[in-house]
Amino acid sequence: MPRKAFISDLQEVIQSVGDGNISNVQAGPEDGSLSFKYEIPGGTSPTITVHASVTDVGDYPTSHQYMLYTNSGDIPPPISAALADSSIFNGAKLSHMLTKVVKVLDKAIAGSEESEEEEEDMGFDVSDEDWSTPSPKRHLLTGDCDTRTPSGDRSAISALNTRIRSDLRAAKAAGFRISHLGSLLNYGQDSYVSISCRVKKLCISDEALQAWHLAPDQYIVLLLHYTNGYTTLEHLTEKHSPQAARSVQMRLGSSQRYKIGLCEAIDAFSKVSSKDSQKQANTSSEVEGTGLGNLHDIFISGPINELLNERLAVLSRFRLKGGLSWNGAEKYFIDNPGKNIEDDGVIHETYYIEDQSRLAATLPKIVTADHLTESSKPQSFPLIAMQFALRHLVRCTEFCLVCHRQVETDFEALKPYVCSNPLCLYQYMALGFGPSIEYEILSQPHVVDLLISFCYSSASCLNLASLPTGMGLMVPKPLLLVGPAILSGPVPVFKLPQSTVRFPNGDLNDVSHLNEDMTTNVPTIYKAEFDQERRELILPPGSKVLRSGDWIYMTNRASRVPSQTRDHYRVIEALHPTIRLGEPIRRPQFTDQVQDFIIETKPLQGPTPAATPPLSTTDESSSYPEVDFIIYDQKFDELSNQEKQISIATLLQTLPSVKDMQDFLRKGKGKMSTLRDWRDRISPAARDILRWIIASNRSCIIQVDKFADNTKKSEERVFGMPQWMQFRFAQGAPDKEQRFITSVRDTAARLHLNYPTIFAWHGSPVYNWHGIVREGLHFEKALHGRAFGHGVYHALDVNTSISYSNAYRQTTFSDQTGSLPRGWTQSLLNISETVVLNEIVNAPAEFVSKAPHLVVAQLDWIQSRYLFVKCRTSDQIIPERAPTEVFTQDPDYVAMGINRSKLIIPITVVSRSRRPASKTVKNGKKKIKIGSQEEIEEDAIQSDDTDIEDMEIFFSDSEITMQQSKSTGKAKEENGSLGSIANQLTKVAQTDFIPGCLDHKTLPLLDEPSYATPGATRSLHAALRETLKEQKRTPAHELGWYINGELISNVYQWIVEFHSFEAHLPIAKDMKERGLKSVVMEIRFGKDFPMSPPFVRVIRPRFKTFLQGGGGHVTAGGALCMELLTNSGWSAVQPLDKVLMQVRVAITSTEPQPARLEKGLVSDYGVGEAVEAYIRACRAHGWEVPRDFHAFNMPVLRPGMGIGGRS
Repeated sequence: MPRKAFISDLQEVIQSVGDGNISNVQAGPEDGSLSFKYEIPGGTSPTITVHASVTDVGDYPTSHQYMLYTNSGDIPPPISAALADSSIFNGAKLSHMLTKVVKVLDKAIAGSEESEEEEEDMGFDVSDEDWSTPSPKRHLLTGDCDTRTPSGDRSAISALNTRIRSDLRAAKAAGFRISHLGSLLNYGQDSYVSISCRVKKLCISDEALQAWHLAPDQYIVLLLHYTNGYTTLEHLTEKHSPQAARSVQMRLGSSQRYKIGLCEAIDAFSKVSSKDSQKQANTSSEVEGTGLGNLHDIFISGPINELLNERLAVLSRFRLKGGLSWNGAEKYFIDNPGKNIEDDGVIHETYYIEDQSRLAATLPKIVTADHLTESSKPQSFPLIAMQFALRHLVRCTEFCLVCHRQVETDFEALKPYVCSNPLCLYQYMALGFGPSIEYEILSQPHVVDLLISFCYSSASCLNLASLPTGMGLMVPKPLLLVGPAILSGPVPVFKLPQSTVRFPNGDLNDVSHLNEDMTTNVPTIYKAEFDQERRELILPPGSKVLRSGDWIYMTNRASRVPSQTRDHYRVIEALHPTIRLGEPIRRPQFTDQVQDFIIETKPLQGPTPAATPPLSTTDESSSYPEVDFIIYDQKFDELSNQEKQISIATLLQTLPSVKDMQDFLRKGKGKMSTLRDWRDRISPAARDILRWIIASNRSCIIQVDKFADNTKKSEERVFGMPQWMQFRFAQGAPDKEQRFITSVRDTAARLHLNYPTIFAWHGSPVYNWHGIVREGLHFEKALHGRAFGHGVYHALDVNTSISYSNAYRQTTFSDQTGSLPRGWTQSLLNISETVVLNEIVNAPAEFVSKAPHLVVAQLDWIQSRYLFVKCRTSDQIIPERAPTEVFTQDPDYVAMGINRSKLIIPITVVSRSRRPASKTVKNGKKKIKIGSQEEIEEDAIQSDDTDIEDMEIFFSDSEITMQQSKSTGKAKEENGSLGSIANQLTKVAQTDFIPGCLDHKTLPLLDEPSYATPGATRSLHAALRETLKEQKRTPAHELGWYINGELISNVYQWIVEFHSFEAHLPIAKDMKERGLKSVVMEIRFGKDFPMSPPFVRVIRPRFKTFLQGGGGHVTAGGALCMELLTNSGWSAVQPLDKVLMQVRVAITSTEPQPARLEKGLVSDYGVGEAVEAYIRACRAHGWEVPRDFHAFNMPVLRPGMGIGGRS
């Protein structure tokens, strides 16, 4: 099919674009569109963005037409002239079209003139091989060297290798973890470098983590792809080096591991479009069969990736050449597009501004550090890139997501958005930078219902402060009448409820204070005859006002036409004068009682070809009734503010329910459906308004209750509010929670408070909440008077706040033509009242007022916790159940529920750092166990081992070997791999460890197991021989572990001593204090070895648990908490000596905490507790337990039995 052919060709072009003047080919926002960047040879502006679209994808790939244009600034006239004539590209496949674009633009810049015959010859006779490029996998696996450097120039290769190591060491010293893939050293052509850090090191609040869909144990990973060899900062920031900037590509995302696998790294730079990226960001998947993680896009990957790849090199040059801060460089870039800072004689002082942030007080050093201001030379571009990426991640709410300018607002937000420039809003939506509405609908349907209901209520009451201007919406033009008058005739009239409009003179007919165009502008009304049975319009002769894909709003003109024809339709086919329409989008009928809404829905599928009736003729349609219709041809931006809001309300009423949208998205049968695919049911204008509603939400709202399964999260639900749906609710900047906690602690210390905070209610009419969830609670506007002073008003009794939620509520409705219902009629919630439960610093004496209301002027003293909505549905009541662990309220200020009983608030309302440490809580007469120390510990311990190859990169500048010397002997190869690494890791030093001193009678030695297999036995004998060889040829003080071969009569059990730890480590100090020379460990192998990993545990001494301040990846039961030792991370080809090295590295690791030994007389670890701890760790991390692991849980011989069970 044509569309499939286009998509297939587009994907091929995206993946195979070469190193010419074309780059960054991406799918466009609409079907049949794409964009790409063209580098102007020798131009002052390095690249321009060209947009191309196929006018009708159904004609592809033979008779289609192209339209090309660019909206980049400072375009040379020859480029504009060359793109003006798009006809020369018509009929070409995408690869041929791009080839011709390059040639045409290159010739235009060069000024050469070709004859028409030569132009034709240049046409589409281009081989697809022109677009092929060597596979990244081939580069990575073959280690191709850059031909720019002679293979014999060892000094140049050594110098570059030294620089690479220096750059990566700088990043590691700054607190990041480093990994590399491919041929990074020795002038390798194609390689990847990843820089990562755990999310928890960024000190992001729990509320921001929830809003940004991040977890503390995840890694933020910056992946750099060097496509033409490693490029230094100096080369990237040269004045005329656009090619250098293109030689490194960057992507930011999250992963469960600190590094990305090779295939995953290649896939990360093969994304088809921003839409696919967003889908992946919202649907994380686990990696199977490998210890490496995928790179998942995060909520802000799109904008940051664009910023990194398009601006970072230029901004770095501005900073180096002009001495500017990041803020100054970004301001200079925006104010002077395409200008080189070197050409500016004197830089204006306005650009010398400090890099300030309102979050500065709460940001950790890893976020605020600035490598470019350090005096050390040379400077590391990977480190600069990571610091820059984290700057825009952690401080994302301070920047516009499109132009990246710092946003100046008078309110704080928890989620990033765009600035006030309408063009930024348009690009934000068009480029897919916003949240996925499909993901939100599937994951949090009640939140989507809530947001739509809030917006509809606000729009229908003319209460929207911000509008979706700049999105290019095409809507049906409304005619508005305010007051009791009803316009007769065919024109649709929207009568506003009188209670929502203010009349200054008390005269309901006086509308002089409103825009004149609200009462005088009439939309264009078209006439036609309508065959309801066939859903066909028959236009008057010569009328050609409709095209396929148009949307119309049909009105009631003749009394013989049923009132249901006041519907919205999509034009399916336009064969003038007959217009075939899709299924009608019924306007819901309503009465004065909301629960009596009648929502008519029919199957939304269009007629099948077999069932499609033949087209009517004008003669046959003469007896059909006449109707009027309005086309969606009004530009939304040209409407008055009042008309815009009524248009929004009208379009929202055409949306299906959230439940129907969920059902549609789930019918994809494995294919990811989008609302764009439901083109016959949801108009583009309605879909874009829905997306604007979700994207512009600046708060974090998480549903607690669910109607569908009739259950509630009792441990998160507030008890005392029956029949009210609850949502967790957080607002403010990402540091708002930290500022609140600081205020709580400071005030509690100053006033010696036993109860640092109290809870109180705030109520407001439903039509105000669209603005509240975007701007937060403030007191800039006095909506209900301020009799008790300026501040945010609260009440301890929820019924008081509910009375304010009912204020100015619409109470009467007219069922006349065009009237608007008081709520979104497709809502499952049918919201009538809304209140919020806030936590407040407990200092009533310092409030503006404490009676009869609590009036708080200090906004940092207020933190929203729960949002409650009263639903008008009587059949969806969910029984309440009190939480088991509760927050203790101040007896003098107790928040009261709906029945004026004490509100029971779960302890989960506050962050973990503020919760009391207890293993059991009392609920009535029962004591309920919350969790064992070991289970809590296993959740806290995080194990992620640094691979040997990632440590090699930092060492041995003098031991570099050229790749072409392939005749090295095997022994030399083995010595050069592990031995040199051991030298660097253990720091050559003598040791006090004496081999052979371990008392074997105290060890739990086993006979050969009954599950032994010939294959596993042969593999273990071979592995033992190689391991003992490595031990023999490497000095003990360098190796750090020891196996007594004489103790091994059962190859399925090895006893290993780890020793010679670096003197500065806490574990070395503890061992010295206790007179210990080694840590004794047991390794057990299963029947599936080497396909299955061994079980590794500590026998003695006992380590401190994580909660006691211990670490070293040793669990509470003595098992090693390492993904390497599970099916998820095990590699069957990995030598066991390297496994032992990684175990040793894990024990000596200081992240997240260094290993420490328990003090006093303690017993050895038992195998039973080690097995249980291992399984807990696997479950906590989602790792796969080996299939033959049950065989390890066997009876253990008592101490004192000898080898093979002999005494």
